[in-house]
Amino acid sequence: MKVRKTAYAIVAALLAVVLLRCFVATPYLIPSVGMENSLYRGERILVNKWSYGLRLPFMAWWGYHRWPDRPVKQGDIVVFNNPGNLSQPVVDRRETFISRCIGTPGDTLLIDSLFDVVPDMPQAIVHKPKPLIVPGRGATLRVYPWNRTLLCNTLVLHEGKRAEIKGDTLFVEGKPVHFCRFSKDYYWVTANNAANLNDSRLFGFVPKDHIIGKAAVIWFSKEEDTDLFSGYRWERMWTRVQ
Repeated sequence: MKVRKTAYAIVAALLAVVLLRCFVATPYLIPSVGMENSLYRGERILVNKWSYGLRLPFMAWWGYHRWPDRPVKQGDIVVFNNPGNLSQPVVDRRETFISRCIGTPGDTLLIDSLFDVVPDMPQAIVHKPKPLIVPGRGATLRVYPWNRTLLCNTLVLHEGKRAEIKGDTLFVEGKPVHFCRFSKDYYWVTANNAANLNDSRLFGFVPKDHIIGKAAVIWFSKEEDTDLFSGYRWERMWTRVQ
C-alpha cells in the first residue's frame, strides 16, 4: 500500500509539471548574449503562456488555436518558434528563440539596406532609410524594391502562397502583383545585441501563431565560468524581465 501511494504521488507530481509547462508557464534557458543587458547568457527564465492568450499545445493534432487572443505589445521580450525553419512543418516542434518586439501589425519601421531599424533621420542623409510596414490580418501592402523579397518569403513560408520573383516583379499564384494581402498578424523582433542575427533581420516577420509567450521572470542567474559557491546574481533572481 505504501509503495502504491508513493507511485501515485510521483505520477501526480509529474502530471502537474507537464500541465504547468503545457498550459501555464514554461522554463527557457537564455542561449546567447543576444539579449544583454536585459538577459544574460545562461540565465533561466519563465515564459508566461497566457500573456497573449494560451496557444494550445500539440499543434500537429488540431492546428493553431489561441485563447483568448491578446496582442503583443511593442517592447515586449517574446519567446517564439523559429519562423525560418523549413525542415519542420509543425510550428510548435521548431526550436525556440527570444527577442524584443519592436514592430506590431500596422507599424511603420525605418530600415537600412541590412534591415536594421534606424531612428528617423534628417532629410540630408544620402542613403535615406526605407519605410517598412509590418503586415496585419486583412492588410494589403504595396510591393517596393526594398520589401519585395521579404514579402515574397512571408507569402511562401506563412501564407501558403506560391510566390516568386522574376526579374524585378513579384508573382503570386503565377500573376504579377504590386500589392499583397495577408491573413495573419506579424511582428518584427530584434536582439538587444546588434551582432546577434537571430532576429527579424535573418528570418523576417514573426507570425502570431509562432509566438509562445512573454518572458516574465528570471528564476536563476549565475555568472559563467564560476564555481559552485560563487557568481550568483541574487539581486536578479525572481525579478521581472524588463
